[in-house]
Amino acid sequence: MKPVYSAQFWPSPVRGLESGLPTLDPGLGARPIHRLAGLIVLVVALFGHSMALAVPPKAIPDKLVVLTFDDAVKSHRAFVAPLLKELGFGATFFVTHKWMEDTTNFMTWEDIGEIHEMGFDIGNHSWTHADFSQPKNAARLKGELSLVDRALMQTKAKVPRPVSFAYCGNSFGPEAVQRLADLGYRFARRGEMPEARYGTLEIGATYDPSRHHPLLIPTTGDAYPNWTLDHFKKVAARATNGQIVVLQFHGVPDVAHPWVHTPPERFREYMAWLKENNFRCIAVRDLEPFIDRDHLPDDPLLKSRHPLRTPDKLLLPVEMQSTRREPAYWLENMLVHHRYTWDEAAHVLGWSVDEVQQKAAELHINRDAIPQATAGGIVRVLPYPGGREVRRGFTDGNIDFQRGMKASVFLPWDAASYVVVDLPEAIFSNSRLLYLAHTHIPTIWDEQNILIENIDWTREPDGSLNHERVLSNRIAFGASMKPKPGGVDMELWLRNGTDQTLPGLRTQICDHLKGAPEFNEQTTTNKIFQSPSVAVHSSGGNRWILTTWERCGRAWGNQYVPCLHADPVLPDCAPGETVRVRGRLWFYEGEDVQQELARASEVQRR
Repeated sequence: MKPVYSAQFWPSPVRGLESGLPTLDPGLGARPIHRLAGLIVLVVALFGHSMALAVPPKAIPDKLVVLTFDDAVKSHRAFVAPLLKELGFGATFFVTHKWMEDTTNFMTWEDIGEIHEMGFDIGNHSWTHADFSQPKNAARLKGELSLVDRALMQTKAKVPRPVSFAYCGNSFGPEAVQRLADLGYRFARRGEMPEARYGTLEIGATYDPSRHHPLLIPTTGDAYPNWTLDHFKKVAARATNGQIVVLQFHGVPDVAHPWVHTPPERFREYMAWLKENNFRCIAVRDLEPFIDRDHLPDDPLLKSRHPLRTPDKLLLPVEMQSTRREPAYWLENMLVHHRYTWDEAAHVLGWSVDEVQQKAAELHINRDAIPQATAGGIVRVLPYPGGREVRRGFTDGNIDFQRGMKASVFLPWDAASYVVVDLPEAIFSNSRLLYLAHTHIPTIWDEQNILIENIDWTREPDGSLNHERVLSNRIAFGASMKPKPGGVDMELWLRNGTDQTLPGLRTQICDHLKGAPEFNEQTTTNKIFQSPSVAVHSSGGNRWILTTWERCGRAWGNQYVPCLHADPVLPDCAPGETVRVRGRLWFYEGEDVQQELARASEVQRR
């Protein structure tokens, strides 16, 4: 198995960083990349630490212990946090949505907000508590973290975005580590493994900032029900000679997960002994002064995976698997039609650039080839290959987007320019979000921790595209796109497989303009919103992209994306019935666009 990030399973590391904080280079052990000298001021403001250029890390005192608590257990708010506050201890509480439906045994977001207001550090433990040592799961880590961030910010306390993460089930892999680095996470805690065996009384490694990367902080002791005060003392005693003890607890008590339960009376003994013996107990974020960010260690575990798996046991992202099954089709789609760079194609396939170039040569695909014109003026419509961001702005509202809902409609004036149609981007039933083609606002499935996997378009011999998806509640929906001279005819349908009527059905269908440079100014002044249609003109003014939908409920556009919407409202759908709407996207060159809009309105009235 190749222990690398990009050559086998994962795209090349992203050097930019949305948050503006310094990120790490592909080796993760070299110097951080600082965009501006003044960035240090921002880091100080965000993290509350005295940081300055060329200031060496502080010496690690003896008896330094990091306290961490996982899984958002109810006892963290009811018992643990008040006790720690009374003792003057710091701690990090790693929170997840996974078990929040069980309100008897797990905290609410408001409970977590109250712990934050008590002065404790809140860390991210993902939304679904998945095994992120698998590349397939690591691919969606950004979305999972963002859902937790959003829920925290919506509390009364407005808990800020966490800077630390705890690997779920203590499993980790190079893809997840790289993703955390790309997202600007400062710390991540792993478990006792591989230094100690899970479920035993073996003691794990102490944290040594000169040996361990801050995104792979080891757990020294993972508290189990069979711990005793004597064993706890042995673990804590290792906090000496420049070594930091990191303790991992779950519930105190933990009724739902008894295998990681700590009895309250025993926990009180542990904490009292630390206090009586003058241990300093801190949160993960308080490790910052002891870390030399300019000389991070080349931790060998950065290229490791735990638990260990052979290549045949690794699960790849669904879109990556689909692309690898048809390399000839997707390489031509990406390189020739969408003009992807070699790096972008490597990102989609999870190969190295050399591997992509070699495969393209084997398949006789020339990236510099000019696409052949279609017959009869029929527009070219292709599935969007993913990987490349479809928006110019508001990208935080389009995390981990699914390519299977997106198709590129190529402009007749420029074979390399295209509009990406998100069909559909979202489906609502009253206030319930039934489907969203990316991660932003939680759907009804996110609330249930149910994952919606990507399904690619089915390609028909005549160039048409169609797809169908059946959700877990037996609601099905699908769409089709049929290329025509000068435009594309579209349809969206929904079938109600439940036993109740679906009221208030509305949709969002987004036409992304980023791929059409003449039309992608971040403004609304180049657009006409005239329900049931929307139009945008080129920078030259005489070329137009237009779209229209039956039952249009709202004609609008987001200037930051930028995009066009003529979002249709579906009829209420009784059990067993199917409802559908039709739409069109087309191109116009001339001076009388109002005539085009009037013609579209007339067609809708018929």
